[in-house]
Amino acid sequence: MESNKDYRIKVTIRNDRLLTAMENQGFVSVSQFAATNQLNYQRTSEIFNGKLKPINEKGKLKPLAEEILAVLNLDTSDAFTDRQLKGFVRTSFEKRIKEKDLLKIANPIKNHELLIMEKEVNQVLEKIIKDLGPRGEKIVNMMNGLAGSVEHTQKEIGQILGISGGRVGQIYQKCLRKLSHPNNLEKLKNTGMRDIYGMFKKNIKKNIL
Repeated sequence: MESNKDYRIKVTIRNDRLLTAMENQGFVSVSQFAATNQLNYQRTSEIFNGKLKPINEKGKLKPLAEEILAVLNLDTSDAFTDRQLKGFVRTSFEKRIKEKDLLKIANPIKNHELLIMEKEVNQVLEKIIKDLGPRGEKIVNMMNGLAGSVEHTQKEIGQILGISGGRVGQIYQKCLRKLSHPNNLEKLKNTGMRDIYGMFKKNIKKNIL
């Protein structure tokens, strides 16, 4: 008999308010955040996932929670909901789920604010890429699947443009060096690009992020 569930997923509870504030400061993980600020990683992680209540029996912030909020420049009300202040007995659980429902979770509809940010990113990105010239613009867009194009290999692009795949690679690398100019990277950062997607993830993402 076919199971009515296709996947089993593990859900981990974490405080999105704390995580977002942490990520906005450039940290990619709680361990990095804790190490940089000389905080106990285990206890800091427990604050982030709700296992350790941030307040004591008198309703006052615990010393570690105070340190975390000081570093993140957050007030108690900005960092925790009333429920989060009470902590969680369980901070993770497993759930069986059908594939169609899993896809709904994995591909949520973008909220209005994110759509506005993405539009701004695309406008700035299009202008920067246009400055590469017609051929450079085409190669960059086709290599990365941008501007409505499908992602292509160097060889495929070479066949389309009537040049060798090696030549395509040379032009692409030259374009990446131009795109990696500090002025261009700053323009992209100012749009909130890091919050939307990693542009050129195999090439200059490390320079952007």
